[in-house]
Amino acid sequence: VVSLAMTTVFVETTTPAAGTTTPATAATPATLTTDIDKLSYSIGADLGKNFKKQGIEISPSAMAKGLQDGMSGSQLLLTEDQMKDVLSKFQKDLMAKRNAEFTKKAEENKSKGEAFLSQNKTKEGVVTLPSGLQYKIIEKGNGAKPTKEDTVTVEYTGRLIDGQVFDSTDKTGKPATFKVSQVIPGWTEALQLMPAGSVWEVYVPASLAYGPRSV
Repeated sequence: VVSLAMTTVFVETTTPAAGTTTPATAATPATLTTDIDKLSYSIGADLGKNFKKQGIEISPSAMAKGLQDGMSGSQLLLTEDQMKDVLSKFQKDLMAKRNAEFTKKAEENKSKGEAFLSQNKTKEGVVTLPSGLQYKIIEKGNGAKPTKEDTVTVEYTGRLIDGQVFDSTDKTGKPATFKVSQVIPGWTEALQLMPAGSVWEVYVPASLAYGPRSV
């Protein structure tokens, strides 16, 4: 069994800032007396929470008017083409905002990761490879080193640079088995250097782990 503890330095996606909404002016029931009242309120509350989480600004009163007109079959205040244009622009603007947030967060995390690795390589026992991968031997094994085509059984813990655990075989209580070539590049490189029975700490740059996406 090849055992290792993985500390992964990677770039994660951004969490959108909380949005704002215009205060509601539409009348609401004083009490929720029927199942329809409760269902309607629940749907509205769920939508509102999602909009806030995603940073989407809306007018609850205008939304309520559109919902009412759509369900009643009344004359709509906008034509179908106008609504399509509005929704299309909204989607494009939202995508542009998300991309900008993602890029900013990715750049910040890249800088943090590089700073971590730069400092970490000066610590006693840490070896830095040409690829940028770093490792520290905790316990040296005496077995054979696996090849890229071998299947290995591994106990591992994956951590962020702040120490947060994002994955671990401790969750299942049993080791994981996989082919050396079917994991992230940093693991593939490290595993081929580890004699069976070893325990290593491996520090993986984002470029050898999950890149600019989240785990």
